[in-house]
Amino acid sequence: EYPVGAQDPANRRRLHNRYADFDEGMNDEPPFHFGQHYSSRPIVLYYLVRLPPFTYLAMDMQGGRLDIADRLFRSIPETWASFQKVTGDVRELTP
Repeated sequence: EYPVGAQDPANRRRLHNRYADFDEGMNDEPPFHFGQHYSSRPIVLYYLVRLPPFTYLAMDMQGGRLDIADRLFRSIPETWASFQKVTGDVRELTP
């Protein structure tokens, strides 16, 4: 029913308030709910980093090395929990 970043009712309220309070006079951008796109190359590689050739693509994106260990994918439950706590974390689960 809602995008992943708005699954939690408290996050939904914060997103709605941010959108409602957005001052277009301060920016050239229209109001928005999410400050990043929910699906992009880095997000897809986040989930697939442990599977070659995606490992090498992720390394290429990070200048030849894997990203910091704390930012690498570990588990679906842990990633899901992050969606519930961090309003800026809107990574959709890659099918």
